[in-house]
Amino acid sequence: MNIRWKSLAMGVALSAAAFAVHAAGALQFQPLHARDVPALLQTPQARPLIVEIWSLECSYCRDNIARIAQWRRTAKRNVDVVMVAMDGPDQAEMLNRALAPLARDNKIGLARVPQYANAEDMPERLRAALDPGWQGEMPRTIILRPDGKRHASSGLLTPQALDAALRD
Repeated sequence: MNIRWKSLAMGVALSAAAFAVHAAGALQFQPLHARDVPALLQTPQARPLIVEIWSLECSYCRDNIARIAQWRRTAKRNVDVVMVAMDGPDQAEMLNRALAPLARDNKIGLARVPQYANAEDMPERLRAALDPGWQGEMPRTIILRPDGKRHASSGLLTPQALDAALRD
């Protein structure tokens, strides 16, 4: 009987911990290798894909993420978003802390956006795989349209820039 109570207590503790992580908006960062990028960047069939590349060291990146989320809400566009942190998966705790205010905002929907973290020993490999013309400035946004056209830009986005990238 004692073992049953211990098992029950352990189950309750694990459930509470899982609930706390979910309630806190903890994001799951999948490791991303350069070899995985072609599959990630496959031209979407039905709708555009925004790949938002950011870093803990980038002071503008979180603002850009919020701008993309705001644009998606107001433009009411069916656009998929994927986020790639150039920081490693071993920094998931710091990545979560950095995005915590955005992750808690259900209107932004960050918890439903796939999150990746750089798993390359040399960050330049992942950078070159994501965008060969990119020199490393951030934030970096890549927009892939269903017609195969690709738009990449660095810096803070405006709604007009997002609209133009999807229209041109």
